[in-house]
Amino acid sequence: MTQSKQCPSCGSTNIYQESATVYRCSDCFDKLPSGAIYDTPPPKVYGTQKNSDPNQFAKYKYIILSVVIGWMILGSTFTALFQNITTTSTQVDESQNTIIDPNNNLSEIHPEGDFYYTNELPDSIGNSYFVGTFTNTSGSDLLMPKFTVTLFNEDGSSIGSSDGYGEKNLVTNNESVIFEVLWSKIPKYHHYEVSVTATTHEGDLNRPDLVLKSIELKKIKNKGTMLTGKIQNQGTTIANFTRIKCLIIGSDNLVSDYGTIVLEKEDFLPKETQKFSFEFYRTNEFPTLYYCETDGMNKETNTN
Repeated sequence: MTQSKQCPSCGSTNIYQESATVYRCSDCFDKLPSGAIYDTPPPKVYGTQKNSDPNQFAKYKYIILSVVIGWMILGSTFTALFQNITTTSTQVDESQNTIIDPNNNLSEIHPEGDFYYTNELPDSIGNSYFVGTFTNTSGSDLLMPKFTVTLFNEDGSSIGSSDGYGEKNLVTNNESVIFEVLWSKIPKYHHYEVSVTATTHEGDLNRPDLVLKSIELKKIKNKGTMLTGKIQNQGTTIANFTRIKCLIIGSDNLVSDYGTIVLEKEDFLPKETQKFSFEFYRTNEFPTLYYCETDGMNKETNTN
């Protein structure tokens, strides 16, 4: 019996071996019933696609050409119209007075400072959070400090970087801030570096006067650690979006766990005190110390 080398679906002889036991037609891409019916199949080919009919382009080329010419004419019309609108808009803008905000005359810097307790904390789904503190010693107040974690191979080549922001929007000179940078689906790396950039800030701080006090650490039996404390609004304004972030530090002087809470009560009144608590379960080791900070916004008042 002569063994067939043709595709039973389309009759093509252009057959290739997809795997050890599977053969496929390169023209119609059907899988052949059995690889055993071929004497000498062609070598394995990757990325083979079904060929399009060469007569199809000739059939539609005049339609395609008409569409292209139509778009060229329409595009020329839109370009002329856009140039006319842009010119008119520019002339109007030049006739108006431009108001310059003096507070915008600021600069982005790489502030001097010190990093403490910096550590990578992986989660259960392949992400990692790089957490620590930064103390600003630049001599300037910093607005929106941005932290960048860059991963490196052993030879020093960069794998990539990821950004995050400080927990406080404004960090004064000699003040510290907690930072947290997420690396999604973190790859294998040899070492990492953390850098910071920020915009200098001039003018009033305009932030509520919040104080943390009476903080205590307590071991939870067979679990982790509980941190409790109080927060007081010592200012004369109502605070909104009040949040507290705490790090607990292990014996290796690195962050072993961290957390953030936001006060449920939206309006935090002047001279008011509220309690707060954290439960940390990432490690059973009782921490050697903690670091907590708070931030919020003054409530906007209607002056009308």
